[in-house]
Amino acid sequence: METFNKRCVALYSGGLDSLLAVLIMKNLGFEVFPVFVKTPFYKKDISKLQAQLKKYDLNLIVVDDFDGYISMLLNPKYGYGKHFNPCIDCKIFFLKKAKAVAKNIDASFFVTGDVVGQRPMSQRSYSILRSIEKNAGVEDTVLRPLSAACLPETKMEKAGLIKREQLYCIKGRLRKPQFELAKQFSLDDFETPAGGCLLTDLYYSKKLKDLKESGEIDKLNIQLLEYGRHFRINGSKFVISRNENETKTMKELFGDLPHITSSKGPAGIGIFTKEVDLETIKTAASIFKRYAPKAEKLKYSGSATLELEIDAMDDKLIEHYRIGG
Repeated sequence: METFNKRCVALYSGGLDSLLAVLIMKNLGFEVFPVFVKTPFYKKDISKLQAQLKKYDLNLIVVDDFDGYISMLLNPKYGYGKHFNPCIDCKIFFLKKAKAVAKNIDASFFVTGDVVGQRPMSQRSYSILRSIEKNAGVEDTVLRPLSAACLPETKMEKAGLIKREQLYCIKGRLRKPQFELAKQFSLDDFETPAGGCLLTDLYYSKKLKDLKESGEIDKLNIQLLEYGRHFRINGSKFVISRNENETKTMKELFGDLPHITSSKGPAGIGIFTKEVDLETIKTAASIFKRYAPKAEKLKYSGSATLELEIDAMDDKLIEHYRIGG
C-alpha cells in the first residue's frame, strides 16, 4: 500500500471554501502548505491573502507562470465554459503547479476546497473531478475535505492517514453548510461567494477573444483590458479612458505608447498599442472626439506629432469599431 506523510499542498484562492479546507486539515494535525497560483484574470491582493493565513500561522506559496497559463488558455483540451473560461483545464493547470511544489517540499497529497456539484463546469460531478486528477498526474491523491465524506475513498483514507468521520459531505450550490462551518471555526473575515474570474465576464471575454483572434495576447494587451472603451480600427487596438481616474492611471501606465489627447479643452486619453497610419489616426480621433466633445484640438503623439481638427463620429458608426460592448 502507498505510504503518505502528513504534509499536504492545498490550492488556495482566498475564498471561503479553500480557507475552510485548509483549516480543517490544519486542525486535524496536518502540515498544510497553501498555494496560490496567479493568473492575469483572477485579481487578488497577495498581501491580503498572506495576512489572512498568517492568523493561523500558515505561509502562502505563490506560483506565477504567465506564459504557461496563456498557452493553456489558448488551447484548452476541455474547451471553454459559457464565455472564455477554460475551468477544467484551469484546475488541471493549478494541480500541476501544486504537484511541482509538493515535490520540492516532500508533501504526499493535495487538498482543494472543491464542493461537488457547486460549479457548473469544473465541479459538476465526481467524474469531472476524477478527470482533472488524472490529467494533472495526481490521481487518487486529492482530498476534498468539504465533500469527501460523500465521495469514494481516497488513497489517503484507505491508508488510514485520515478518517472519513473527520470529513464533510457538502454538495450542491447552496452555501449554507459552508456558512455554518465558518461559524464553527469562528470565521468572520472571508470573501462573499463569487466567481471572481474575469474570464467568466461576458464583456471582458469579448475583448479577450478579440486579442486571441488578432494574435495579440501578451502582458501589455492583457493589462490594458482592465481600462477604458475598446475599439479595433484597421486591425489596430485603440482604448479610450472613461473618467478622470482612469485617464490618470492610463497616462501613468501607457503614456509612452502612441496616443491621442487634447491640447486644448477637457479630454481623456486614447491609447494605441503600436504605431498606426494616418487613416487609422483620423478614424480614432473621430471616435475620441465623440467622448471629448469639449476638446477643441486633438493631438496625436507617437513617432511623429500631429494636431487634428476633426468632427465626432456618429454613434451608429462607432459600433462598427467597438469591442466588447
